[in-house]
Amino acid sequence: MASFNTIAGCVLASALFAMVVGKVSNAVVHPQKLAKPAIAVTDDAPQAVANAPQALDKIGPKLASANIENGKTVFQRQCLTCHTADKGGANKVGPNQWNVLGRKKGDGSFAYSSAMTAKGGEWDYENLNEFLFKPNAYVRGTKMAYAGLAKEQDRADVIAYLRTLADNPKPLP
Repeated sequence: MASFNTIAGCVLASALFAMVVGKVSNAVVHPQKLAKPAIAVTDDAPQAVANAPQALDKIGPKLASANIENGKTVFQRQCLTCHTADKGGANKVGPNQWNVLGRKKGDGSFAYSSAMTAKGGEWDYENLNEFLFKPNAYVRGTKMAYAGLAKEQDRADVIAYLRTLADNPKPLP
């Protein structure tokens, strides 16, 4: 019977110890209830989305002073991997860029994504600017896996260069 008393004493001592530790820790740390929840949960729609497309300034005014040589350099460094720029040039991973201004978006010259084909319209200066800024934001589901050109001047330079890739370049806006 001594062993039962020893075990019972140990269990009671452990329970008493746990209770004392709990009372002491509550006395040392004073938890405070918040007046309002730290994270507000509402049914309202969010006012702004972090990845929402930014409103871009019109690119037209920048085109008048664009540097075509810089645009060609940027194009060669960042676009030539996937695109060609020669008249009658073959498509690569992306479509040939000859005479892109005024071309119908998603025309039959390349296997465009269904999202690009559904976009409709023709490529003009402003929507080229938006597309080059963030391709996936402009056309959700585009095949173009490119983050975009963040610098407005680089976009203006590339667009001015693309304008020269035509027999009859479109007039500047």
